[in-house]
Amino acid sequence: MKGIEAAKSTEVREGELHAVKLGGRSILLSRVKGELCAVENKCPHMGLPLGRGAVADGAVTCPFHGSKFDLCSGANLDWVASLGGKLPLPMWSRKLVAFGRAPAPLAVFPVREEQGTVYVEV
Repeated sequence: MKGIEAAKSTEVREGELHAVKLGGRSILLSRVKGELCAVENKCPHMGLPLGRGAVADGAVTCPFHGSKFDLCSGANLDWVASLGGKLPLPMWSRKLVAFGRAPAPLAVFPVREEQGTVYVEV
């Protein structure tokens, strides 16, 4: 894996998000239990950025509609769960706010760390 230099190792911290632009894409870097992870900084629900989302237990929550994604696998853990990331949606209304879009995962990118630098293959 070649990869593109994305960040210094010290910039990617446990439980935090570090957004970078690589190859025309916005990527989120994070560490989960020490593991370096890279996912696309775009919620598959409406394409909005996840960079300001809350991080907890190895997952990021979309700040706009509350969809939740695993930061290492990209797996969707919850789909359209709130408005503005704060007002919880009852189950009956989630399909309305989802606008017919089915739950989808985030794109995941191979990432490695070498000599204090983080590289991502885009």
